Amino acid sequence: MPEFNLNRSACSSCGTCVSTCTIGHLEMDTNPEVVADTMCIECGQCEAICPEGAINISGPELEPPMEDISSKISPEDMGNYMRNRRSIRNYKKRVIPRETIEEIMDVVRFAPSGGNQQPVEWIIIEDPQKVKELAGLVIKWMEKLVEENSPFARMLPMESLISVWKSGLDPILRGAPNLFIATAKSNEGSTPMDGTIALSYLDLLLPSFGLGSCWAGFLQMAADFEPIREFLGLKEGEVFLGALMAGYPECKFFRVPKRKKLSVKYI
Repeated sequence: MPEFNLNRSACSSCGTCVSTCTIGHLEMDTNPEVVADTMCIECGQCEAICPEGAINISGPELEPPMEDISSKISPEDMGNYMRNRRSIRNYKKRVIPRETIEEIMDVVRFAPSGGNQQPVEWIIIEDPQKVKELAGLVIKWMEKLVEENSPFARMLPMESLISVWKSGLDPILRGAPNLFIATAKSNEGSTPMDGTIALSYLDLLLPSFGLGSCWAGFLQMAADFEPIREFLGLKEGEVFLGALMAGYPECKFFRVPKRKKLSVKYI
């Protein structure tokens, strides 16, 4: 468990840290004090919200907090940015540089997770040939289902997809140069949702780097196919949470496509 360190001379006793603590780990005396028999989840909210900078949460895996942060962005700018996000299925033959990937993932790791467990881990494929090899394994999974006359194979156009693959095109991972795969050690609690949230962070962040992505749905369906698990090096119990194809878009979009009207019930 991390250590709660308080600079009592700097503390103004405002109590903001106590009211912000997610699990009641702090209580107010003259200064905030740790409540016995409670478990800190290392969310760092108390340290981040202290106006005096009087709190320091220390632990072996914890970094110093970021200072001088700003989240000022107009609702209009944010709305336009989010509306302009497109699924990209055609990519330039150019891999994403490692340094760019590292910069991207340094933001994505701040995605929220249930109980601040941060269970999401990543497999990032940088070699387009390996992406293609993985797409080929998805095709093998489809061929197996077609051969078994699986209802699932009939529900999806698997025979057509296999045909397209054999013609030399990639209908599975779309010839993407890179692939981002979210995994976890187990499927417990909110982990599946945590994976979706982290992938959504990644999906929305990529366009700011001039990149595009598309959710790898066919790979998601085939993720438990043993040859795919072996290819990815997933051990027993480890789970595939989802994946995004990614790369530099081949084409530019000039307008936002139409969408259905909002369906909402206010209570």
